[in-house]
Amino acid sequence: MEKGGLLISGTKKGKTQASGTKAEEKVKEVLDELNLFYTCAPSQQHRDFRNIGNIGLDIEVKKSDKGIIKCNDTRPLEDVFYIVFLYQKSTEKSKHKPCIWFGTGDELCGHPELEALREVDIAMENARKIAKSKGLGNLKLYPRYNWSVNCAGLSGKIELDPEQ
Repeated sequence: MEKGGLLISGTKKGKTQASGTKAEEKVKEVLDELNLFYTCAPSQQHRDFRNIGNIGLDIEVKKSDKGIIKCNDTRPLEDVFYIVFLYQKSTEKSKHKPCIWFGTGDELCGHPELEALREVDIAMENARKIAKSKGLGNLKLYPRYNWSVNCAGLSGKIELDPEQ
């Protein structure tokens, strides 16, 4: 697929899921063209494409118009391969061009203390389970992270030229 074929329009009229679905459709098109086996995740679940080629490879597709992707309550996982479509608008100030990035969850996070982050994530998940199973008297607790990634510092981005 030509790089220009990966250009899709960004969010229009606040419909972020519609443009995200277009990015997923591009990945699906490539997987189908390569005749690779995969299963698709149900709506609103991470790991959009699962067990690709029957080798256990999972892909998560992300899209952003502003250079920040939202992962909601799922921390980018080390065993998931991410494809990130970045459609920042190029302005006189920013000079950003549309690009695509490929890498693992660890590369996406890009933090030297990833193991500490994983430990905090596991502790939060355990707190959720305890609060849900045992309750806290009259108190309800549902701690939830909202993970997001600033993609400005990602290395290895491939620019997408609309002229190609």
